[in-house]
Amino acid sequence: MEALGIIGFGRFGQLLYQFLFRKYHVVLYDPHQQYRPEFENYPFGSLEEVCYNPLVIIATPISALDRLVRNIARWLKPETVVMDVCSVKNYPLNLLLNFLPEEVEIVGSHPLFGPESVKKSLKGHYVVLIPARISSRRYEQMKRFWKELGVRLVEMEAIEHDRIMAWTLALTHFLGRGLKRLELPGTRVATRDFRILSHLIDRVNRDTIQLFQDMHRFNPHTRKMRKAVLKQFRELDKALDQLS
Repeated sequence: MEALGIIGFGRFGQLLYQFLFRKYHVVLYDPHQQYRPEFENYPFGSLEEVCYNPLVIIATPISALDRLVRNIARWLKPETVVMDVCSVKNYPLNLLLNFLPEEVEIVGSHPLFGPESVKKSLKGHYVVLIPARISSRRYEQMKRFWKELGVRLVEMEAIEHDRIMAWTLALTHFLGRGLKRLELPGTRVATRDFRILSHLIDRVNRDTIQLFQDMHRFNPHTRKMRKAVLKQFRELDKALDQLS
């Protein structure tokens, strides 16, 4: 595989391109980005041109997937591999399975890294892979694709992924977004743990509000997580009040 297409050139699409363009012939599509002056010399093409590639990576917001998937179905060739990089897996994979032709191969991925966590290399970072509808040969090819970037692989089912991510990802962003609104004071005498917390809040809030909303909107396990967390805080608050 020497060529691929990336649909979506937001923060994560740009990060992917940074590590792929030297090795692959990459075609990009993003109607919101491709006419910006800073991207004038980037290899943008039409949506149809992107879909002609043997590998098509979808890096759009989850909420944009439904319309996009229905749109690209007519242009994808048999045996094309379509891989999404969403932070939720069951919802997007069901869309791909339901609306893409049966001859198109599908693999779900969730890179557990982003622009804030990656410095100069992807080495040591993780990606979750889910073989939704793909031959063993092409799936091995997709695993090599990530391994050659230095990424470690974790394989699991979509439902298991979403249940875990409700706690390991959505919880982190929920706390970071909520604490940001408190406008915590800056101080020279902060403890190390407070500095770590402040750093977390800052990193989480650099991601788009759309990403935050989508990971809660399209992962049904996040609502249960939020209610459980808030219940524990209320009980803790009540217990502390009773000490006085």
